[in-house]
Amino acid sequence: MNEIIKNMLERRSIRKYKPEQIAEETLNVILLAGTYAPSAGGRQSPVIVACQDAGINDWLGKINKAAFRGHMSSAKSYISKEQPSIADDVSLESGFYGAPTVLTLFAPGNFLYSVADCSVAAQNIVLAAHSLGIGSCIVARAEDTFASELGQRLQKEWSISSDYEAKIHITLGYPANDAPPKAKPRKEERIIRVF
Repeated sequence: MNEIIKNMLERRSIRKYKPEQIAEETLNVILLAGTYAPSAGGRQSPVIVACQDAGINDWLGKINKAAFRGHMSSAKSYISKEQPSIADDVSLESGFYGAPTVLTLFAPGNFLYSVADCSVAAQNIVLAAHSLGIGSCIVARAEDTFASELGQRLQKEWSISSDYEAKIHITLGYPANDAPPKAKPRKEERIIRVF
């Protein structure tokens, strides 16, 4: 099988990480892959912030969890039994699951394709990470996280324009478990073909 397709089929979201920081060279390759994602009009508007400061990631992860106001999982409806999300396990303290590196993708708040541009960049990032043995998880609530007082202060300190908004978080790190989570069976009704 083609290695790119194989990588897509094998990649899983990781929510348990070793504390060990990922190598600088590896992170640079992952970030480079993100910058080569397609973007509307070739504008390359997303900005990627790679934070490896444990204190900042801890605070932002707690803010991210507090911003989660969704429904908690039940015995029949859950995110992951193997690697629980904050919807599955109330004891989890951070929406970043203890990842040593957290990426935040920012894009113009008033641009129609900002979410799409950040989503495509995130996909490149998580696929590149998996191909290099790095676990990842795309985490929502970036807008809410950076609407906080700390988020606004950091955005200013990081020299990110005030007309940019946080769109997506991505956690990165070495998976804590040797065996990746198993893929859920694919639902057949998700593809409709018209001839």
